[in-house]
Amino acid sequence: MTPADLLRREVSRDGARPLLTWYDDSAGARVELSVVTTASWCNKIAGLLTDEHDAEPGFAVTVDLPLHWSAACVLLATWACGAAVDIGGSGDIRIAAAGDADVVVTPDPMGLALSRLVGAQPDDFVPLVPIDPSSLALRLPGREWTHAELAGAALHAADRHGLGPTSRVLSTMPYDSAEGVDVGLIVPLAAGGSMVLVSNADEAQLADRCKVEKVTHTAGVDVPSLPRLA
Repeated sequence: MTPADLLRREVSRDGARPLLTWYDDSAGARVELSVVTTASWCNKIAGLLTDEHDAEPGFAVTVDLPLHWSAACVLLATWACGAAVDIGGSGDIRIAAAGDADVVVTPDPMGLALSRLVGAQPDDFVPLVPIDPSSLALRLPGREWTHAELAGAALHAADRHGLGPTSRVLSTMPYDSAEGVDVGLIVPLAAGGSMVLVSNADEAQLADRCKVEKVTHTAGVDVPSLPRLA
């Protein structure tokens, strides 16, 4: 099992259900993506990485993006290629929101800039070579995980925390650490649940938001009566 397998499983199980809900409290923005829409974005980004940057197993992608729905899609797209996400390092390609990045992903709410970037890439994607579950998937200074280890650890964590298809994890943690990637993306996906990502969180609004969004767990922030994963 790999992270790419987890997303494909959810597309087959219930593709119409919400998977990613994103808020930016400073901008008053909210975007919600279904499983199928998330997979479509991932496939388009994976096509871009493969066609224009030769991404494949053994390839490392440094992702330097704020907490945003497009950042989640970039991570999932990297794994769909069989490549590795390199956090805090220097991979073969750098994806960032600005600067001298190889790929600039502007995190606007509706993804208009991202849509122009991926252009006419198809909604379906097949990696150039089959993903080797034992190949590198996530690298941080001093620690590495394979695709199988990343997915396996997420499945184990979901079971340990009692997460399931009705679980919704609200996370304020950016994807700049293994913990942020884990509890804010892979563990909810492994559980068959969903995630609510909140950028620039207004903590005074979080309790009400958790009620509206039917949040069951949090990560990165405490909300009364809800268990915190990290």
